[in-house]
Amino acid sequence: MATELTVFSDYQQIHLLDSDSSAELADWANSALLNYLALEDDAIGIRTGVNGDVIVTIDVTATPPADDMDAFDTVTECGLRADSGTLRLTSPAYGEDDGDLVTVPRGWLRLRVSLTRSPDDEEYDEDSDDPADRQHIRIQCWPAAPTGAVLVKGWNPETGAFHPVPTN
Repeated sequence: MATELTVFSDYQQIHLLDSDSSAELADWANSALLNYLALEDDAIGIRTGVNGDVIVTIDVTATPPADDMDAFDTVTECGLRADSGTLRLTSPAYGEDDGDLVTVPRGWLRLRVSLTRSPDDEEYDEDSDDPADRQHIRIQCWPAAPTGAVLVKGWNPETGAFHPVPTN
């Protein structure tokens, strides 16, 4: 089941957390994927690279979805614990209990976070009012054992190269 939401990306980030979480995602310096995600067991900060509205689609599935990373500029995966069975999509600018709620299976989830355009894209206009010009983020989640964060596709600042290496 997919839910499309619009959220304000403040400080170039949005947050997705268990609705009962008290985690604070202010410290990105020790993040597993510094340029992409800030992680706690029951919360994730997603670096959008823009300040303004972003369109987020959250797709809850029972099994891992098919690989379609070619349709996206950046893809990461990580684990998230959702003991309440409800995730809150929010922004650093919102209040502690503000944001949209999405029902998910209780327990550990695997999240695949896919961005349609790189925040560093020279053609990106964050001041545009046209929804087609907004950054789109798709978050797929499914029940899975806890696992670490991984860069599936995108610029890897540690190696100074694109991952995976393009074949064309």
